[in-house]
This record gives sequence, C-alpha cells and structure tokens, in this order.
Amino acid sequence: MESVTSVSELPALAEHAPRPQRSGGKWERIARDFRLAEFAISVLMYGFALFFAKIQVAQREIPNIEVQLNSTTSVWARDPTINNKEKAQLVPMVALVGIGVGAPIIINLFINYAMPKFRSVRIIPHDTRDFFLTIVQSTSMATLLTQFTKNMTGRFRPCFYDMCQWNYDVPWDGVTNLCQSASGEKEGRKSFPSGHASFAFATMLVLTLYLLGRSTLNCENRSETMMRGGRKTLKLFLCFIPTFLAAWVAVTRTIDNWHHYADILAGSIIGAVSACLAYSFNYASVFHSQHAGVPLQGCHLHGKGKMTSSSSGITYTSSDQESEVGKRNDYVLNVHSRATNEITI
Repeated sequence: MESVTSVSELPALAEHAPRPQRSGGKWERIARDFRLAEFAISVLMYGFALFFAKIQVAQREIPNIEVQLNSTTSVWARDPTINNKEKAQLVPMVALVGIGVGAPIIINLFINYAMPKFRSVRIIPHDTRDFFLTIVQSTSMATLLTQFTKNMTGRFRPCFYDMCQWNYDVPWDGVTNLCQSASGEKEGRKSFPSGHASFAFATMLVLTLYLLGRSTLNCENRSETMMRGGRKTLKLFLCFIPTFLAAWVAVTRTIDNWHHYADILAGSIIGAVSACLAYSFNYASVFHSQHAGVPLQGCHLHGKGKMTSSSSGITYTSSDQESEVGKRNDYVLNVHSRATNEITI
C-alpha cells in the first residue's frame, strides 16, 4: 500500500513547516491553540481602518464649468458627473455585513457541524477557527486600505451636490462652497474606492475559495466518467455564486449613484487581493490535488503522519486506510468521526 505523502514530497508546503513549540503554561497554550495573537492583530488593524474613516478628508476644489456668455460675462455651472440624485441604497450597510459576514459563518458551521449528521464529509481539525481568522484578516486588510485611500483621494460621489444639500437658490461664482450639510459634504467626498465592493469581495471571495477547496475539484479522477466530470463542473459554478453576489453588490453602487465605475473596480480589486492573501495565509491552494481545503496546520500534521493536537486531544495516524484515502483525494471520514478520539485526514 502506498504510504502517505510526506512533507519532503510537498516542496510547496515544506517552507511552512512549523517550528518546535514550547509547552508553556495553560494560558499560553490556549492563546496558541486559538491563534489569539493573530486575531488580536487583525482586529487592531480593523480599528486603524475605523480611525481613518473618522479623520479629515482631502479637500479638493469643487469642480465647475464656466459658460462664457460674451467677452465680459461668464456664468458658472455645476459638474454634471456629480450632479445626480442621491438614491436609497439597494444594499445598506446592515445588509452588507449580514451578507458578507453572516453567510460565510453560517455556511462554515453548516458544513462542519450539521452536514456530518446526515452524510459523510471531511472533518478537518481547526477548520472553523482558521476560516473565521481568514474572514477577519481579509476584511481588516481590505477595510484599512479602502478607508485610507478614501480619505487621501477625496473624490466626489456622483450625487455630491444632492448629498451635501447644495444651495441652488444662490447664483454660483464657481468658487464659493454652497454646501449646507457638513456631514453630507464629508460623505460626498468619499467615492474612491467603493467600500461596499471591497468588503463584499473580501468576504465572498474567501467563501468561494473555501468552497472550492472543500469540493476538491482538482482530484486525479475528476474526468473518469461523464457524470463525475459533470458534477465537478456543476460544483465549480455553484462555488462561484458568492463571487457573483459580490459583483452584484458592487454594481448596485452605480445604480444608487453612490459610486463611479472606477470606484467599484478599484474596491473590487482591493477586496479580491485581500481575500486571496488571507486565504493563502491559512489554507493550502485550492488547486492542490491532496490538500485543497485543508488549513496549513492540517497539512503539516498530515505530512508528519502522527501528531497529537493539544487543543483537541485528537491523534492523527498514518494507516493503510489513510494512504488509500490520500491517494483518492477524498479525505472522507465517517459521519461519527467527531465522537472518536482518533481520526484520519
């Protein structure tokens, strides 16, 4: 029987090999097992993002258009690109947080704790912990860069005049600021990049990558039969539903007249890059034929063959059955695996 793939046979993962850990005290072990330091730093970065959201926005001159009536007389008109009406948001902030955070958490908990009760699935140690950390890291990076850029650029929203309650009753000289709402003016100068787009992609793309990894689409036998290939392709498109949802959220910002197209493009790129970085930091590549969807810590334990987790008391063994499972790239465990002390991944 072929043995389990070792770390030496996985050069892409060898560089992540864990260093020997000191036993430490009880609280040190808890902090290590729950990755509290990484959670704390990520939350701190999100706090910095909220700080940038409160500081002074760059004060650009309000754009104007000069209409020359004759050689001595000119009138000043408003810029039509920022003279749209402010519409109600199709996806308000509360709904965005519910979609971007609530949906991934519910899906992860369903896969890890509900599905094993009625079908055989991979039960991966620390998956929920590492998935939550990935979401926190991704949103922190995306929000920090988005809020910093918003305040540095100070680009006007498409509905700037309406948002700042522009005084239309006073003839404009092209220079005087006729905004009557200070808060509306500040918000109207935060168009670039789109925070909704960056947040949606930072969370929904993480969910897409997670589902792609859990689906193990890149297995060796995915095209053995027509039906297997069809199921894998169907799973591929189903996994991309969260990304489609993120794209819809981004597009609604132009429908609402809250952002220009360049704003949502930049926000989408920021969110997508943050999601890819955070996922790669915690999980093996979705293209890996054996370790797709497995947290990097699980890859290290799988490569060692046998190691006891201090946080869960689970022992990872290298048996003939595991070798065969690894060869098939199924990692399928019995539905009762959570109740046992010894499991195979």
